[in-house]
Amino acid sequence: MRAKVILPAIAAMCSAQAQQIDTYRYWFDDAIANAVTTTVAATDELTLNTVWPTGSMAPGHHRVSFQFRDTDGVWSVPSTKLFVRGGHDIVGYRYWVNDDIGTLITGTVGPAQVADLNSLIDPGTLTKAFNTVTIQFMDADGAYTVPRTEHFTAHSGLVSGYQYWIDDDIANSQSGSLAPADVVDLIADVPTGVPNGNHLFTIRFSGANGSWSVPLTAEFSVILSTPELPGVTDLLLFPNPVTDQLGLRLTTDEARTLSLQVLDLSGSVVADLSTWSVSSTAHRSWDISALASGSYLLRITGEHGAWTTRFVKP
Repeated sequence: MRAKVILPAIAAMCSAQAQQIDTYRYWFDDAIANAVTTTVAATDELTLNTVWPTGSMAPGHHRVSFQFRDTDGVWSVPSTKLFVRGGHDIVGYRYWVNDDIGTLITGTVGPAQVADLNSLIDPGTLTKAFNTVTIQFMDADGAYTVPRTEHFTAHSGLVSGYQYWIDDDIANSQSGSLAPADVVDLIADVPTGVPNGNHLFTIRFSGANGSWSVPLTAEFSVILSTPELPGVTDLLLFPNPVTDQLGLRLTTDEARTLSLQVLDLSGSVVADLSTWSVSSTAHRSWDISALASGSYLLRITGEHGAWTTRFVKP
């Protein structure tokens, strides 16, 4: 088990005057008197991916807390994470399903090996539909990590349908049938008439036995009109934050050719998405998996103007 802690954190602090982050601090096990404070160049977004010293700590369970401060001197709410300090490699694991410790299974694992729960769990012992699996890893000192629990479904049969809704409005959800080899085009299914701003899209799938999958939720952005880009309306950026595929749906008043580029926050072009010939309502996706995590600008240029909107890649 490694003796270091690597904690990524993204924090954005906003006020009426749009202050920036210029300082962060962290401390272990609630000992705020021993907090380590670090100043950084003022920025709208701070990404931490650093090694914090734990070499003097005793093996076992610990907490690390951290805060961010803006240029007005205001600190964010503290965020606390659990971790295990150990001086040895991982040598074993144990897991159980559905909170039933009677199903406990143990095994050995080397530092470079993987415990594949998909092959370890016996599906014949599971209930249909929803289940949980909880796993811990053990180091050579015999200390176990904090338990981690994941939800999954079993024995649901072939996929037969789906249901989706906007902004938790499940009462007005939309449903459809689906064969196992079919694909649901989420960006095409998002209804028109959604108000301007950021929204949630939630979808779940049903199996042949009538059970439902865990709902999957994604954020997306709606921009009803773009005065800087005449003739283009009802823009839908899906999802936002973006993982690998940047999806865009929009409507034009006539056939148009648009140019699309991704810019960093300094305005430099980091990806040229080329041109897009659009007529009426259309949607398209672009692979942006090569971009590093961070905030970006999507610039759309037409014959009579250009418009820019912001998106995030976690």
